[in-house]
Amino acid sequence: MTGKVAAGVGWMVFFKFIDRILAIISILVLARLLLPADFGLVAMAMSVIAIADLLTSFSFDVALIQKREPTRAHYDTAWTLHLFLSCSCALLVVALAYPSAVFFHEPRLLEVMLVLALAWFIAGFENVGIVDFRRQLNFRREFYFLALRRILSFLITVTLTFAIRSYWALVIGTVAHRLIGVVLSYAMHPFRPRFSIATARELFGFSSWLLLNNVLAIVQDKVSHFVLGKMLGPEPLGLYTVGSDVARLPSTDLLAPINRVAFPGLSRHNNDIDKLRGAFLDMTAATAIVAVPAAAGLVAVADLLVLVLMGEKWLQAVPVMQVLAFVSVVYGFTSITGPTYLALGEPRIITALAVLRLLVLATLVSWFVEREGLLGAAYAELAAMLMSGVASLLLVHWRLQIAAREFVSRVWRTLLASGAMAAAVWSFQQQLPSPTSSLSALPLLIAAVMLGVATYLAMLGLLWYFSGRPLGGERLLLDQALHWWENKRPRTP
Repeated sequence: MTGKVAAGVGWMVFFKFIDRILAIISILVLARLLLPADFGLVAMAMSVIAIADLLTSFSFDVALIQKREPTRAHYDTAWTLHLFLSCSCALLVVALAYPSAVFFHEPRLLEVMLVLALAWFIAGFENVGIVDFRRQLNFRREFYFLALRRILSFLITVTLTFAIRSYWALVIGTVAHRLIGVVLSYAMHPFRPRFSIATARELFGFSSWLLLNNVLAIVQDKVSHFVLGKMLGPEPLGLYTVGSDVARLPSTDLLAPINRVAFPGLSRHNNDIDKLRGAFLDMTAATAIVAVPAAAGLVAVADLLVLVLMGEKWLQAVPVMQVLAFVSVVYGFTSITGPTYLALGEPRIITALAVLRLLVLATLVSWFVEREGLLGAAYAELAAMLMSGVASLLLVHWRLQIAAREFVSRVWRTLLASGAMAAAVWSFQQQLPSPTSSLSALPLLIAAVMLGVATYLAMLGLLWYFSGRPLGGERLLLDQALHWWENKRPRTP
C-alpha cells in the first residue's frame, strides 16, 4: 500500500472510531428510551424505501473515480442524473406508502414513509464535487465531511429522543442527516454543478453494472427483513435489525474504512498485475488481522455486551448476533475482492457473485425462519455468505494468479490467534457467576475485553516471530506504525 493509501486508511479508521463511539452512545440512549417495536417500524419503512432507492444506485461517483481524466461535463452529468433519480425515488416512496402500510398491517407506516420521502428528495442536491476527496486520495477532507455530518445528525437524533421518546426521533434524524450532508457538501467544496446530460451515455455504460450490483446488495440486505416482518411482526424484526447491526460492526466499522480507500488505491495499479496482486494481498491481510478477532470476540462476549449496552429486553438478539458475527469473519477475508474487480474494470464479476448469494439467501430464508424463528434468518445469511465468499476468493485468485499457499501464509496466524482469544474469553466467563444487571455485567465485560485483546496480541506476536517474521498483516501494520513514529518524533536540528 502506498503512503497515501495507508494515510487514507488511518483517516477513515479515525472516522469510524468516532462514528462507533457515537453509535454506542446512541444504542445506550435509544435502546433504553425506545421499544424494539419502534425500531421494527422504522426497519419496515426502510426495507420498502431501499427498493425505491434502487433508482439512485448507479454509483456515478465510482465511475468518476475509476475514470482517469473526468471533465466538468462528467461531473455535471453525474450530478444531474443523480438529482433526477433521487426525485424519482422520493415520488416512488410516496406512491408505495399506503400499499406498504396495508402489506405489513401497520397504519403508522404511511406517515413515516411520507416524511422519509423528503430525505431522499433532499439528498439529490448533494454536491458531486466532494468525490474529488477520494479521487485525489485527500481523505483528511473526506474525514471532515463524514465526521461533521455524523456528529450533527447524532446530536439532533439523541436530543429528539429525549424530548419525544418516539420512533419519530429516528425518522426526523434520518431527514436531518440528509439535509446536513447537502449543506456541508457545498460548504466544503467550491465546485458548483450545472444541469447537463452531455456524458450520460458514457456514465451509464460503466454504472449500469454498478446499478445491478447495488440492486442485488440492497435486495440481499432486505430479504430477511421482509420475511421476518411478514411472518413474525415488528418486535422480532426490531430485535433482528439491532442484533444484525451490532454483529456487523467488525465488517461495517473496521473494514469499511479500508474498503473506501482500497478502490482508488487499487485503481492506480490496474495496468500492473504484479503490483495489483501485492496490494490485494497486503490489504486482505490487513483486513483479516482486525476483522477476524473482532468478530470472534463479539461471539464470546455477546451476552455481556447486550446486557451492558441495551438491557435485558434485548437479550433475545444475542444468538442472532453470534451467528451473524461469523458472516463478518467471512467478509474479513473477501471484502477486498470487490474493489479489486472494480479496479480491473470488471464489475460484472461482482454481479455474478451477488446473484449467487441472493439465490442462496432467497431459497433458504423462509424455510429457516419457519423452523428456527428469529435465528433462522441468521442461518440463511451465513450460508449465503459462505458460498459467495468462497467463490469470490477462488475467482480473484485465478484473475490475479495468486497461489493458495501465498494467501494462506498471510492469514493463518490471524485465524489461530483469534481462536485462542475466543477460547480464553469463553473459559474466563465460565469461571464466574452470570451477571443479573447491566451494572454487574460492566466490569466483567471490561475484564473479558482486556483479556481477549491481550491474548490475541500475544498469540499473534508469538506466531509471527517464531514463523520467521514473514510478510503479512503483522509486518504491514508494524511498518506503518514505525513509519508514523518516525514522522512524529521530534528531529534534532
